[in-house]
Amino acid sequence: MPPDACVPIGIIPPMRILRTDIQILRAIAVLSVLVFHFDLPGLQKGFLGVDIFFVISGYLMSRVIIDEMDTGRFSPASFYFRRARRLLPAAMAMFALVTAVVPFALTMGALRDYVQQLLGALAFGANLVLWAQSGYFDGQATLKPLLHTWSLALEEQYYFVLPLALALIGRRWRAAGLVGLLLASLLACQWWLGRDPSGAFYLLPTRAWELLLGSVCALRRVEATSKGFDSGWLWLPIMAWCLLRGVDSVHPRTDALLVCLSTAGLILQPSRMLQSTRPWMRPLQWIGDVSYSLYLVHWPLIALAKNIWLQKVPDTVLWALLGLSFVLAQLSYQYVEQRYRNVPTPQALLRHMVWLLVPLLLAMGALALHMHNHSQAGGAAQGQQPVYGFDARCDQEGDFEPLPACMNAPRPHTMVWGDSYAMHLIPALQASPPDGGVIQATRSACGPSLDMARQSPKDPPDRGQRCIQFNRSVLAYLRQHPEIDVVALSGRWQYYFDDPVVDARGRFIHPGPHEIAASFARVVQQLKAMHKRVVLVSPPALLGPDVDLGRCGQRAAQGLLTMMSTLQTDCAFDRHQFETRQARTLAVLAESQSMAGIDMIALDNFNCDEARCVSVMNKVPLYRDAGHYSLEGARLLGQGLQLGPLVRASAR
Repeated sequence: MPPDACVPIGIIPPMRILRTDIQILRAIAVLSVLVFHFDLPGLQKGFLGVDIFFVISGYLMSRVIIDEMDTGRFSPASFYFRRARRLLPAAMAMFALVTAVVPFALTMGALRDYVQQLLGALAFGANLVLWAQSGYFDGQATLKPLLHTWSLALEEQYYFVLPLALALIGRRWRAAGLVGLLLASLLACQWWLGRDPSGAFYLLPTRAWELLLGSVCALRRVEATSKGFDSGWLWLPIMAWCLLRGVDSVHPRTDALLVCLSTAGLILQPSRMLQSTRPWMRPLQWIGDVSYSLYLVHWPLIALAKNIWLQKVPDTVLWALLGLSFVLAQLSYQYVEQRYRNVPTPQALLRHMVWLLVPLLLAMGALALHMHNHSQAGGAAQGQQPVYGFDARCDQEGDFEPLPACMNAPRPHTMVWGDSYAMHLIPALQASPPDGGVIQATRSACGPSLDMARQSPKDPPDRGQRCIQFNRSVLAYLRQHPEIDVVALSGRWQYYFDDPVVDARGRFIHPGPHEIAASFARVVQQLKAMHKRVVLVSPPALLGPDVDLGRCGQRAAQGLLTMMSTLQTDCAFDRHQFETRQARTLAVLAESQSMAGIDMIALDNFNCDEARCVSVMNKVPLYRDAGHYSLEGARLLGQGLQLGPLVRASAR
């Protein structure tokens, strides 16, 4: 997953001997995360605070386990009881408050995701849920109020397996075993980053190396006060550089490794710089004390605000939420964390937890009732489901395959070829079918070009080349099937301007509008050489990735509070604004038509007049996000334009 997704902090167990330097490291880590999340200037890589916490947490927890194992006092039941006593109360309080608030802030689609996140968090599997929700069509990570709980799940999963691993390795081979596991996890992480960046980010096998580094540090007994050279002069500048700028655009990779090594160095050789008793250090020590509660409460505030504000949350609101985070953190620390910290038995913990479980259960019941009451609204309240066309399998990954699930006739006469902007045309064509049937040839983020493709830094390194290979396989299929006489081409041309682009050899290029139009024209020329008739279908009327038309329409349909500056109160927008923002794309489309000698179906004719464009029609949100049609919106499009007959009539 990309770094702009939410980053967690580690879970820090209570220390038997207080090390003020580790308290300060906690403060550095959580403040780095807050600076990044609240969009404050200064730290481009503040999300690396999570890596600091993972190492600290691995060290402190492993120190407890190893000490108890070596003295014969380790009990899994006692160990997990202490973990529950330390972590669950503050988390349960946060779950209850957020669950009570989300019906007033989230759309129905987001609420369904939230329920999965909540159940995953309660079962220590939130990282698995969020990994499953990280696909192309899923909502922005920054809008998920429980996104941060993946770290709690990942660390608890680590603590479930660590005692067993230590027992199997044995005391004699402990160091070699932990180092071996660390290297295996690190290598797995780098391998997985090239194939599934989101999985490499969320899953224990690929993030365990950071915790294992702390566990390796725990094998050495460290005095709280260092002597000789102060390690802070070596490790703190490296840590600061990574947090400020970093050296790598992929996470977790080089920057994560440098930050983890810096943290390990400061743990193994405590820095006198971080043990200062000067008054100005006391606020940092307090932040270290409340870091767990501060992490728990700060992210839901940001996520809920980002749901309400369709565009950037105002700075004044962010500063107010930052201050509120510290207030709520202190309340949680004082009245929840401290209250449960010394509960003596599991039975006593359960009795005390009733005061947190009852509000949580009531909030969950109210949420379930709210979702049931809105379920009758149908598409008006449930317009966020992905639109893959005929079937999710039609979002193909390898070479093109003519799957039966991706056509509605044995020998279709019309092909829809393109990316996700072609996928959402299929429901429109089902609502207004063309003669002879339709076959779908689509791949996410892969426009119909034979010599250039989008290659985002978040994608596997060969994604662009595989896109081009997919398009060539589509062309080869068309050559073998003369019964397909009409090809409708559609794509999100804007990413050729906004994102990195590669050619067929994988080399990064910087195409201008003329080169993009020429690439498209070459595709049309090859299709015409096969005696195919071709029509271009434009993208919908939209404003850009920063204006989520779908979320505005869905919120309007549910009557939710929405703050926006670009859109009108009914989620409509000026046509002139659309044409200005999409001027480069419109210019490429116009030149493509001219060079290729084809016509274009302009989809803005569906929901725009001369002055304005609407996002809601007949109480149905037309969009599912910033650019794709919703399922019901696509059906209205098909009926409104009679798209099926129009495609065949416009092709030439």
